[in-house]
Amino acid sequence: MAERTTGARIVELLRAEGIDTLFSICDVSYNQIHKNAVAAGMRIVGPRHEAAGVHMADGLARMTGRPQVVMAGMGPGVANMLPGVVCASQEHIPVVVLATQRTRSTHSAVRRGRFQYSPQIRLFEPAVKYAAFVEGANRIDEIVREAFRHATTGNPGPVYVEIPQDVMLESREFPPVLPPERYRLGPQGAPQGEVEAAADLLAAAKLPILLAGTAVHTSRAHAELARLAEALECPVIPSPGGRGALPETHPQTLFFIGPGAEAMLEADCVLAVGTSIGEPFSFGGPPQFAPKEKQRWICVERDPTAIGVNREIDLPLVGDLRAVLPQLTEAVEKRGPFEAPPQLGKWREQQEGLRRLLAESAPETVPIHPGRAVLEVRAAVPDDAVLVRDGGSTGLWEAIYNEQRSTDFLWTSKFGHLGTGLPYALAAQLAVGSERRVCLITGDSALGFYTMELETAVRHHLPVLVVVNYDQHWGMEHAGQLGEIGRLVECQHAPVRLDALATSLGAHGEYCTRTDEIRPAVERALGSGRPALVQIVTDAKVNAYEAPGMDQFGTWYEGNY
Repeated sequence: MAERTTGARIVELLRAEGIDTLFSICDVSYNQIHKNAVAAGMRIVGPRHEAAGVHMADGLARMTGRPQVVMAGMGPGVANMLPGVVCASQEHIPVVVLATQRTRSTHSAVRRGRFQYSPQIRLFEPAVKYAAFVEGANRIDEIVREAFRHATTGNPGPVYVEIPQDVMLESREFPPVLPPERYRLGPQGAPQGEVEAAADLLAAAKLPILLAGTAVHTSRAHAELARLAEALECPVIPSPGGRGALPETHPQTLFFIGPGAEAMLEADCVLAVGTSIGEPFSFGGPPQFAPKEKQRWICVERDPTAIGVNREIDLPLVGDLRAVLPQLTEAVEKRGPFEAPPQLGKWREQQEGLRRLLAESAPETVPIHPGRAVLEVRAAVPDDAVLVRDGGSTGLWEAIYNEQRSTDFLWTSKFGHLGTGLPYALAAQLAVGSERRVCLITGDSALGFYTMELETAVRHHLPVLVVVNYDQHWGMEHAGQLGEIGRLVECQHAPVRLDALATSLGAHGEYCTRTDEIRPAVERALGSGRPALVQIVTDAKVNAYEAPGMDQFGTWYEGNY
C-alpha cells in the first residue's frame, strides 16, 4: 500500500460516500484536499463567505437527499461558518463540516495571543450532532465514518470534524476504503405489524387526511408520497416547509389555511409524514385540529425521540420515509380501492376560487403591489422550476400568491434564517443542471446578506433567476416599529440599483417599476442563459401592513397556543 497524506485520504473517504462537490474558499491549510479532489474529478465551489458555503451545502443536501461537505480554514474562516451550521442544525440537514486548525502543538499550548486561533470545537459542539478532533492520521477513517453515521442516522443534522494542519500533511499507509453500507445503516423500515395496523386505521376512517412536511423534500420521498396519497384518495395538506411535497396543482392538495383548515378540523384520522407538527400546525391541537378524542393520529418519523412530544400519537411508524412510505402504500393498496371524500371536490373548488379572488384583488399600482408582482413572476416562470423563498414579508406574499407547481421548494421553514435564499438557489442549480431553471423570490433585505454570491453564480455559469421584492425596508419590522416606537429606526435602506450591481458582476439585470414590465423582464432574464436579477420596486406600506397571514403568524409566533 502506497503512503499518502491525510488530506488525500479524506478525499478517498468522501468519494466512497458519493460526495462529488466540495464547498470551500481556497485556503492553504487544506491544499492537500483540493489537490486530490481536483485529481479525482470532484467539483469545488468557492463561495464569497463561509456561512454562504454552509448554506450551499445545506441546499444541495436538500436537493439530493444525501449529506454534503463544506470546508473552511482555521480561525476566522471556521468562525464564519457557525451561523450556517446553526441553521442546518435547526433545519435537520446533514452537513459535514471539515475545519482545519493550527498544529497540534499550538492547539495544546497554554499561551495567549495565538494568531488565527480559537477553541473552535467548543464553539461548534452545541450546534452539531457530533464533533471530533483528529489527533493523527491513524484516526481519520474512524472519525469521518462516525461523522457520516451521526449526520444520517435518526434525526439528520450537521457534524464537525477538525483536522490540525500538521495532521493534514501527515503521511501513512491506509487500508482499502470501506463502502458506507459496511459501517452505517441504510434506510430503515417500520415493523410490519405496525404498518398493517396503520393501514387498518386509515381504511376504517371516514375522512383521513395526509400532512406532508419538510422531510419529504429532504429525504427526496416525493414519488413515494404521491403513490401513497393517490392510493388513499385523501386530502393532502403540506406544511409551510412541505410545499411542493405534492404540487399545489394536484387535485388532492389543499392549503393549510382556508379549505385545508376545514379539512384538518373535520378529519377523523391524520397521517403525518415527515413533519415535526410544529407551531404553524398548532402542535397538532386546537384551534387547527380537533381535540385528541375526536382524531386518531399516525406519524411517520425517523427520530423515535420526536414521537409524542408535540402531541399524542396513536400509531407511530418509526423509520425512513423512503422505506416506510412504500410499506404503508402496499398495505393500503391491499385494503383498497379507497374513494375520495365528497368534501374534497368542494374544497378544491373553494381553493381555486380563493386563488382567483386573490388575483383579482391584487391591483396594478405604482409602486407595484407585492402580490401582483408574485403573480406576474409566476406567469413567466416554467412550471417545473425549482422555487426558493427568502425574506420575511416577502415569504408571506410568496406563500399566498405563488402556486407551487413543482416538487422542489427550498426555504428555512423551521428557523426562518434570512440570507439562505441565494446560496440555496445556487446549490439547487448545481443539482438540476442547466436544463431546469431555479427561481429565487426574495426580499431586498434578505438578499443583502450574501449579494456577492451572484459573482459565484457567474463564475460557475449557474443561470439562477433572482426576483427581488424591492421595498427598500426591513418589511416585517416596518409596521412593528411604527406601531410601538412611532418612527422607523434603521429600518429603511439607501436606494440601490441591484440590477446594475448584477450587471457589473457579469449577470443579467432588469429593473421594473410598473406591473406590465415584470413578465417581459422575467422572460428576458430567463432567455439570457445567465444568472439574472429582476428588481421589482414594490409599495413599502402595502408590503408591511397588508402582508397576508400576518395575524395568524403573529398568533402562534407569540406563543398564544
